[in-house]
Parts: sequence; structure tokens; C-alpha cells
Amino acid sequence: MIKKFTTFVLIVGVVLAGVTPVFADLLSEKSDELKKIQDQIAAQQKQLDGVRKRKATLQNQLEILDKQIQLGELQLQALSAQIDGVNATMGRINGDLVAAEVEMYDKKKVLREAIKEAYVRNRSGVIEVLLGAQNLSDFISQIEYITTIEGRITNSISVLQGLNEELKGKKTELEAADKQLKSLQAARQLEQTSLDTQAQTKESMLHDTKLTEAEYQKKLAAAVVEQQRLENEIASLAKSSRRGVLNQGKYSLLWPIPSRLVTANFRDSDYLARFKIPHNAIDIATPQGTPIKAPADAYVLKVKFDGSNAYSYIMLDHGNGMVTVYGHVSGVSVTTGQYVPAGTVIGRSGATPGTTGAGWLTTGPHLHFEVWLNGEARNPLSYLVG
Repeated sequence: MIKKFTTFVLIVGVVLAGVTPVFADLLSEKSDELKKIQDQIAAQQKQLDGVRKRKATLQNQLEILDKQIQLGELQLQALSAQIDGVNATMGRINGDLVAAEVEMYDKKKVLREAIKEAYVRNRSGVIEVLLGAQNLSDFISQIEYITTIEGRITNSISVLQGLNEELKGKKTELEAADKQLKSLQAARQLEQTSLDTQAQTKESMLHDTKLTEAEYQKKLAAAVVEQQRLENEIASLAKSSRRGVLNQGKYSLLWPIPSRLVTANFRDSDYLARFKIPHNAIDIATPQGTPIKAPADAYVLKVKFDGSNAYSYIMLDHGNGMVTVYGHVSGVSVTTGQYVPAGTVIGRSGATPGTTGAGWLTTGPHLHFEVWLNGEARNPLSYLVG
């Protein structure tokens, strides 16, 4: 059995010697591929930003959807390249793990032989060694040999301890890579769902014979009036924030979603020119359905959501005069008055035109994020950390 296992270990070692470079080459290839896709994404995002600055028309909205669909397809490619890269990394780590196991097996074999020999040698005392020696030189050689064996044992134990630590490190690295892989796979699924939603929206708008340019402008004007009314309502509610209840003296907020891509800034001039009302928020690009997390401990101040396509939002009261607002939500996970610790999922992002909670003042999937302090709208970027 031991002989068979030894043969197996040797075969694995030989195979791994050829496989590890393959994973390294694949990782390098995927890294180059990802860089090219990221450059394409940056160029596509620039084109999309340019289209968003134009006058709001039905044709403009369809063009925006086209650009966003193309961007979504590139982002899917980027996620796939990242997933391939992580798989290559995991292959390399697994190879390193087996190589370390093979080395540990060899070192344990050396240690066993040394211990066995030391045991046999130590059964004879110094007197027996002296009596058995042919001369003084032979005696000294015998003693030095015993010392050499003991040194080999000490060295083998030290090497095994190092290999054991290396194995622990590789296993930790593998667990981290596996966690990253699952996260990327979930992100790819979310991106695919968002892309499908946008494609459906485009098809719906193209085949909606009632949606003429005049009808589109009429709906847009009504949405502007409704949005202004909601902003006044939010401003009024923001003034009633709890004082000194939560987060006393703290005004820092975690990002509510993983994305950091801001597509419309606070009081954005392009937004004002397009929709004729101030933008008291930042828009953070993110796939439709992204979980939104409370950026700090809070109570839910208000939930406006009825499952229709009308603009929906969630308001959180963080105490100390601070209130945050999450607009265009496509799903809600909390109720008014509920306490939510930082990191709690409160809902899901939306904003794809014509979908649940999006409203008409939107050009594509994103999170509309507002920060109010003592009843006044503030730039969220001044408070976001992490």
C-alpha cells in the first residue's frame, strides 16, 4: 500500500510540474483580456455620458438604452474574464497545495528514517560505543554521526513546521479565491438579469405605438411636477429627523452598494438642463436589482412603494439631523419605523425606464442617493467612506 502511495505521489509531482505554468499563462492571458475590456468599458461609458447630456426625447431615451445594453454586454465579458482568472488562480493554488503535500510526505519519510536510526543508535550507551570502536578516531566518528542524525531530525522538524504554515496560508488563499469566485458569479448573474430587463424595456418602447414623442414629453412633464412635489415632501420629512438618538456626532456613511461609478453628481448641471429641476443626489450606476444596504444605523422614516412603475423611494433617519434617501427602488425589504443596523439590506435598486419603482425621470439602472442634514440637501460624496 505504501509503495503504491509513493508511486502516486511521484506521478502527481511530475504532472504538477507541467500544469502550474499552464495556470500562470492562463492567468496572464485573462489579465490582458480584462485590461482590453476595461478600456472598451471606459470608452463606452464616455459615449453614454455624452448621450445623457442631450435633450430628453423619446429617440434620445432609446439611444441611451442602446448604449447601456452595449455597456452591459462589455461588463458581462469583464466579469467572465475575472471569473476565468480566479479559476486559474485557484488551479495554481491547488497545484501549490499538492506540491507542498508531496514535499511534506518526503520530509516526513526522511524524519521517520532519522528517528528510527537515532533510536537504534541511542540504545547503545557511550561505553558500548567506546568498547565497540576500533580506536579513538572511530569512537569520535560514531559520536559525530549520532550528532548528525539528531541535527537531521531537528532540521526535518523545522522544515515540516514551515511546510505546515505554508499549507495553512495556501488554504486561506484558496478560501479567499473561492469567496471571490462566488461573488463574481453572483455579480455576473445580476448583470445578466439587468441586461435582460433593459433589452425588454427597449423592445417594449419600440413596439408601444401609443408612445409618440408628444406623449413622451407629456409624461416627462408630469413626472417633473411629481418629482418636485416629492422633493418638497422629502425636505419636510428631513427636518423632523431624530436628534441625538443614533450615531451621535458621527456623519460618516458606508457606500450603500458596491459600485462607486457616479454618473450624475450632486446639483448636476446636465441633469438640471435635461429635466429642469435640481438634482439633490448622486446617481450611482449599478445593475437592476442590486441589494441596497443601510450605510449606518437608522430607523426607516418612510417607504414609498406600491409595486407600480411610479417613482419609489426609501428614507432612513440616522439621528443627529441626518437623513438618507434611496430612489428608483425596484423592491423594498423594510417597513416604516423599523430599526435597521448598518449593513442591513433595505431594498433593491431599479431605475430601468418602465420598470417597477423607476418613474419617468430616469435613463437607466442606477441608485439615486440623497443625504440631508438638518433639513438641507448635502453632497453625499462629502459623507461617504470606505
